[in-house]
Amino acid sequence: MKRLIVGLVAISISFASASVLADKKTARVFQAADIQAAEIDPVNQPGVLSSAEGAVWLKRAKDRVDGRVMARVDHANRPYSIWWVIFNNPEECAAGVPPTSCGFDDLFIPAVEAAVFNASGAISAATGGGGGVINVDLSVIAGEGAGNGSQVAFCGLPFCLEEFRKKNGLCAEIHVDINAHVIEDANNIDWVQELTYPENPQAFAVFPPVAKCKRKRHK
Repeated sequence: MKRLIVGLVAISISFASASVLADKKTARVFQAADIQAAEIDPVNQPGVLSSAEGAVWLKRAKDRVDGRVMARVDHANRPYSIWWVIFNNPEECAAGVPPTSCGFDDLFIPAVEAAVFNASGAISAATGGGGGVINVDLSVIAGEGAGNGSQVAFCGLPFCLEEFRKKNGLCAEIHVDINAHVIEDANNIDWVQELTYPENPQAFAVFPPVAKCKRKRHK
């Protein structure tokens, strides 16, 4: 779990830009953030580089978040998995790196109500100049989370990780993680395992709560 989230507190984080999409009945907020390179441990993660460039954008509503990851990655023709890391109550966080509120240690605080689960996966395409690129859509609706429409719930902590809370799409802090998967044997790959479970964090993007969210704590 720590390897999955290490990128959240690796380096300083760019501000996400936001603007409201005009539609009073289905008000959505657009946010975009640069992709940041995660710190890579060369001992435990040999051969995995830390360079990353690109952007992630999200369109957020109270009960739904849609987005897209557009990233240049270190390797072509390799599986990459994308992960939602959602802090439902970011005001309870204490470990974030400004301008964000939340970091790895906040996953262990029950009041934060953190959710970590698979968002998507892709096999990176070659760019022609070395390395690869991934370009995938993301979507999550309220009520999804580990063990509920995604991976098996992680309960190794004194509590289980949570779901993406209803009516919290504007007020949660959302991190999008990109994970690289090391290929040991190209002729014997379990693609389901590689594309749906975490391995090495390569990059991440961070989205703070929108400026005009109306906080309603889950009870």
